[in-house]
Amino acid sequence: MTGSQTTDIGGKLIELLTQQSLLYRQLQELAQKQTDLVNGSDPEMLLKILAARQRLIDRLAAVDRQLQPIRDDWTTVSQSLSPSQRHEAQHLIDSVQQTLGEILARDEKDFNTLNSQKQKVSGEIRNVAAGKRVNQAYAQNGTAAKNRFVDTKSE
Repeated sequence: MTGSQTTDIGGKLIELLTQQSLLYRQLQELAQKQTDLVNGSDPEMLLKILAARQRLIDRLAAVDRQLQPIRDDWTTVSQSLSPSQRHEAQHLIDSVQQTLGEILARDEKDFNTLNSQKQKVSGEIRNVAAGKRVNQAYAQNGTAAKNRFVDTKSE
């Protein structure tokens, strides 16, 4: 690798890692908004946040595709970086990994919250259905129409 290729690859690496870091921070902000909406009652806004997250994930995938050739040849690339580029690249990689870990933890918590809410609603629906079956059973037996505790003498 020539000196200009080293500078080019180092600059390209830092540029891509910087883009990646920025996109992950934006994803983290949306994850926070998602958590607020999971605990609220605005499903339309939650769907908008999820769509925005998907757009960011698509952009991250594009950056990842550009980083893939550098990762494939990482040993050679890392040896060709200047100490400052190597330090900056490592800082960006560490930052991305930390942010990604936080996003994943938040998403898992949101998943558990949504799952709990789903189970609660499911239980409520089962209770309503059971109540309807009881009412239907009384109606079929004529029990509802034949109330033996009706005061017929006071009229």
